[in-house]
Amino acid sequence: MASLLFFGAPIAHEDHPQRALYTALRMQEEAKRQAEQLRRQHGINLQIRVGMNTGEVVLRSIRKDDLHTEYTPIGHSTSLAARMESLATPGAIVVSEHTHKLTEGYFEFKALGETKVKGVTEPLHIYEVLGVGLLRTRLQVAAQHGLVRFVGRHSELAQLKNALELTKAGQGQIVAVIGEPGVGKSRLFYEFKLLSQSGSLVLETYSVSHGKAYPYLPLIELLKNYFQITVQDDERRRREKVGGKVLMLDRSLENTLPYVFALLGIADLAFSLDQMDPQIRRRRTFEAIKRLLVRESLNQPLELIFEDLQWLDSETQEFLAFLNEGLATARILLLVNYRPEYRPEWGSTTYSTQLRRRPKAILSSWRRSCRRCVSKEC
Repeated sequence: MASLLFFGAPIAHEDHPQRALYTALRMQEEAKRQAEQLRRQHGINLQIRVGMNTGEVVLRSIRKDDLHTEYTPIGHSTSLAARMESLATPGAIVVSEHTHKLTEGYFEFKALGETKVKGVTEPLHIYEVLGVGLLRTRLQVAAQHGLVRFVGRHSELAQLKNALELTKAGQGQIVAVIGEPGVGKSRLFYEFKLLSQSGSLVLETYSVSHGKAYPYLPLIELLKNYFQITVQDDERRRREKVGGKVLMLDRSLENTLPYVFALLGIADLAFSLDQMDPQIRRRRTFEAIKRLLVRESLNQPLELIFEDLQWLDSETQEFLAFLNEGLATARILLLVNYRPEYRPEWGSTTYSTQLRRRPKAILSSWRRSCRRCVSKEC
């Protein structure tokens, strides 16, 4: 039995090839889990194979009696996806060269060489998907192939350097870069990070366009970077890394461990949060992470980089607003970027300055005043 899934229509997304491959990998994971159960209970060996291609199609819509609309893609690209599926072995995911070019770096591939495909004159290069790659953002993928020389943006870099100096002096800062896709928001942070890593701890995270459905996703990635958790670490190793680092940082932070464990999906053998009221649990989770970051900033200034806030989930967005309260006296520099349509919750409660540069990128910095001050920063 064959099924057809298509991404990028009727609503277009800039990362639909990545979405499709993430879906294929999850399908294979779920199929393996179900197969193990069927093998034990009924002796049935279940395997699925997936083929994928990216290209232009004609989308035909069919209006149904229940007022829903079905869409059917028509064209050579669809046929080529079916050919990829027929070339895949059971349990494998095979993609065309076009899909490979669009997703290289985000995923790991194995080249299968050239093959003759029905309906195509020239042999095609095909690839098998092995898993998720190490790279997560377009800038990381571009950097792997070599970035063009960075020019200009001296004023913006100067503002970032000034914000870092204030942070090191104990005046926490938030700096936001706002602009349309492609104006260089991530590149500005990348270049600043190269200049400022000495003497500071840099922790990076990002939002993805499909991430709003996954609570705390950027925050979880930030904590994984802080605790240096890798995909190779089993649960015991992850527990050792988190518990060891927290207790070495400050024994008084021991009561934050259940909340950090829960966020990272690590079972806590001594304390369960399952019966806790969700609102109380969320508040205490925010407090635990904030205490951890503020305590670390006493040892060394922190640079927290959050990319693409326009795709932020509501839980992480609430955490950033929570972190903003009291940031003025912590050695934490929060760097964020987002597109113009996004409005941060802290924007209306903080002092802001903006510097406009072509193309339409805006650099904004916010600094909270302490309670003793009325019209100036302390």
